[in-house]
Amino acid sequence: MFKKLATATLVTGALLTSSVQAQQWHMPTPYGDANLPTQIAYGFAEDIKNGTDGDITITVHSGASLVKHPEIPRAVRTGQVQLGEIFIGIMGNTHPVFKHDNIPFLATSFEDAKTLWEAAKPQIEKQLDKEGMTLLYTVPWPAQSLYTKKPVNTLADLEGLKMRAYSPSTSRLADLMNTTPTTVQVPEIPQAFSTGIIDAMITSPSTGANGQAWDYLSHYTDIKAWIPKRSSWMQPPLPRRKAGKAFARPPRKTRPRWLKMASPFPSLLLN
Repeated sequence: MFKKLATATLVTGALLTSSVQAQQWHMPTPYGDANLPTQIAYGFAEDIKNGTDGDITITVHSGASLVKHPEIPRAVRTGQVQLGEIFIGIMGNTHPVFKHDNIPFLATSFEDAKTLWEAAKPQIEKQLDKEGMTLLYTVPWPAQSLYTKKPVNTLADLEGLKMRAYSPSTSRLADLMNTTPTTVQVPEIPQAFSTGIIDAMITSPSTGANGQAWDYLSHYTDIKAWIPKRSSWMQPPLPRRKAGKAFARPPRKTRPRWLKMASPFPSLLLN
């Protein structure tokens, strides 16, 4: 499903290198194999391999096994890995545009999330370009809702709790709700609840189901607060002064059109 991307983006960059040898690339992702975006990452890697006749092989390192989630952007930017996938919102301290999809109740449906993405995408790409990275694709996450150990009817019911935070915006939200923001990565959520490190979290039904939240929580409140996105980015194989726009912006006729691609998930891919 990603063969057009292979020819339009990754292969374009590979052709600019002086080596014709097969390349082994690494792609860290923050979530486990059961998550849909991680499955898409595996499909992406497979199609890149097939589309380049094995010249580029991408190893997907899921569940933050290679690089922890907050460190993935830096790992890509500095060339420690060739590409990676993250929640866009974790880069909120880098530039305000990365916070656009963590604003509560601004976009609570996939249609609204797509409209918001179309408005933000040019600035996202501009900022990534400044940091030496290229946007590959984006996948919306299910709407975020509230998980707690007790019923919640008003904000007062949350006061004093330790709330999981995963981005600058969620940390700020926890402060505004008079809870204590506590950074916990997804693989650590079950243990964090079991040991009392956190008492509540706002996250997706997918994350809750994959982490078997029913084992350590008793209440789920479907607030649909916002729809965050996960994006895959990469660093051009050559310094930008050499690769230039030939890599960062392939010719229009060869650029991928994600929504028209033959894919099991055509409505989820936003690029």
